[in-house]
Amino acid sequence: MGNTEQALIRRLEARFRRMTEVLYDTSVPPRVLDEEVLPFIGEDITFKDPWQQGSGRETYRSGAAGFHCMFSFDFDIFQLNVQLEEGHRGGRAIVDGIMNLKQFSWLYTYPLRTILVYDFSLVGATVEELEPVVHVHEEMWSLGDMIAAVPGVGRFYTKVFRKGFSQGFLAASALCRRVRGASATRG
Repeated sequence: MGNTEQALIRRLEARFRRMTEVLYDTSVPPRVLDEEVLPFIGEDITFKDPWQQGSGRETYRSGAAGFHCMFSFDFDIFQLNVQLEEGHRGGRAIVDGIMNLKQFSWLYTYPLRTILVYDFSLVGATVEELEPVVHVHEEMWSLGDMIAAVPGVGRFYTKVFRKGFSQGFLAASALCRRVRGASATRG
């Protein structure tokens, strides 16, 4: 990887870090979303998370502003990586972190491990001018992590249910191996 490509990746990582900080901090006003995120959103953008999916730039803009209006959260970034396609036509940014849901912060801040994926193309006349245009923004989080973070329920889920399910699965696996082993020796 040459110095020019390394510099481009560092610049893109900074861009996606800032976009994530703005999109996932509900104290940021909608005007800042429009100024700092919307210029990098494609007309054909698709947003998806485990509960919803929508397409189109205006739908994306309305959804982001609505989340900032209805919910309270921020995001701690643990790692961020940008991979470029050959020829620098586009790529993918992956952000790993915790979305801190603060709807009832006086009682509890709900930590939800989240992976964000931004699929993008690059536009610009020169490598120095290349900027991302995001076509897919996917937010991934697990139902298991969601259950584990619920006060009172999480401890039962992680200490009792998961361990019990694991033991049951191992017993079923052993039984399956025995049955298949017995049928394999007869066949």
